[in-house]
Amino acid sequence: MGKLELNKDLEVLRFFRWPLYGYPHAILHLSRIMRIITNLSSALPEVKEERMKLCKMNVTVLIPENERGTLIDIHGGAFAFPPVPYQKKIASIYATAGFRVLFPDYPLLPGHRHPEALELVAELAEKTQDLKVLAGDSAGGFLALQAAMALSTKPALMLLYPVIKPFAVNQSMAEFDDTPMWNSKLNSWMWREYIHSGAVADNSYKGIRKAFVETAEFDPLRDEGREAAEKMMEEGTDVVLSETKGTVHGYDILWKKQFVREMIERRLSFLRSL
Repeated sequence: MGKLELNKDLEVLRFFRWPLYGYPHAILHLSRIMRIITNLSSALPEVKEERMKLCKMNVTVLIPENERGTLIDIHGGAFAFPPVPYQKKIASIYATAGFRVLFPDYPLLPGHRHPEALELVAELAEKTQDLKVLAGDSAGGFLALQAAMALSTKPALMLLYPVIKPFAVNQSMAEFDDTPMWNSKLNSWMWREYIHSGAVADNSYKGIRKAFVETAEFDPLRDEGREAAEKMMEEGTDVVLSETKGTVHGYDILWKKQFVREMIERRLSFLRSL
């Protein structure tokens, strides 16, 4: 793999590598710290923030001035890390499109494996009145899609550089084995830890009317996200496929950068259209 042609706003991510995978005690300690920091971080000033317990999960509720439905935003983090401040900030940006946002802190590795988190997220989705959107980035995209499959009335989906299925085999997974932020080696580690003996339902896109799928150019998950979008189109889903260029997995950690704000605006345009 040659030098990645990253967008100039994302150059700092070129050197980012996750060092803690394979060290469960370190992950636990870091997760505790991250939860404290995220709870202390603020949403956008125009968005009201509340916290409550729903379906055995701590849920941050982000409330806009004018609501027209509910969006559940399921954070990524390899099923191992809790939500971090930038994910909470972006969730509050989604609220400005007129949605009450539920932002759950679901059970994580190493103590909790599939399907525990999915069962709680699916329960939250089932019990949420006026649910309009299930959203998720990375591992959260997997939970959002699987939870939607369990609902009789499907909400819109917003999947951002999503994990779609275990141990996918495709070109991007083969090519990006040492990319910044996320790579295929880490992806294999994640699935080995998370699945164990738990069965994963085959993806079904039937009944999903609208979806937004975003991929990152230099991301092992790129091709499975694109494939999911194409399969939804075949099922008759109205799909917006946003294939971002010069990007790596989780690039929106730099959410203040102009380029990233432009990509987030694509998401907001989709949400406003619902």
